[in-house]
Amino acid sequence: MKNTIFIYIAIPFLFASCKENASDKVTKREESVLNESTIPNSSSEEVPPASIADCKQGEYLVFEGETFASYTEDKMRGKGIVSFTLDINDRLTILNEDNTTFGEMVLNEDMTYFTLTMPKKVVARKVVPNADFAAFEFDSENVNTDKEYLFIYVNKEKRKVKKTGLKFTFSTWEDYIKKQTVQLKDCNLLTDAQGKPNPKSKGLAFTVTAITGDEIKIKSVKDCSGEEGSFRDMQGKVKLKSADVLLVDFAVCN
Repeated sequence: MKNTIFIYIAIPFLFASCKENASDKVTKREESVLNESTIPNSSSEEVPPASIADCKQGEYLVFEGETFASYTEDKMRGKGIVSFTLDINDRLTILNEDNTTFGEMVLNEDMTYFTLTMPKKVVARKVVPNADFAAFEFDSENVNTDKEYLFIYVNKEKRKVKKTGLKFTFSTWEDYIKKQTVQLKDCNLLTDAQGKPNPKSKGLAFTVTAITGDEIKIKSVKDCSGEEGSFRDMQGKVKLKSADVLLVDFAVCN
């Protein structure tokens, strides 16, 4: 199967059912220092005028069906990411802090997900209720914060999930980011030898090779680049975040 890269895009509020295919999409752009020996600057290509100051915090569609849609956001919440794994008949019940039910998702025996008890729009790190691309990732507080509950962020507010009966893993933000493939925002591209944004870094997929403070070192990868001719061998540094707002996008490859 041909490797592809999807891009999160903001669209009107249309929502997804439990059987829908994931339409993971991402768009990530960043400012950094391009290794001069990699790609020479091309004065013939128009250089985008955008800069870090132009980066705006936003939401992006991850999954959409008839009755349910999930979005991701640039805002980083909590201490890291909790990822749930659902087996057949497992039920992920998300509670509000007053113990009322926010919503539930269940993996049915036919490997479809029941999502009708969830709000029509969910904002989380990555929620894809599809058997082939299943993902249930939420910004969260440290898993040791409470003995009985995990505290996660859904729709920009703190919620909770009982620990018992569910399989989950926790990653700090740094560990999570190191495992991601990223794309660069138009306002935060790699720069050429003259310090100008290099448009050739737009649309490429990068692995994160190092994190230092608010900066990351990145290197382009072929495995997530789609068409063969679209790959460029590029590397450098970009700004990862400003305060608690991400300045790169997380790409999804399959």
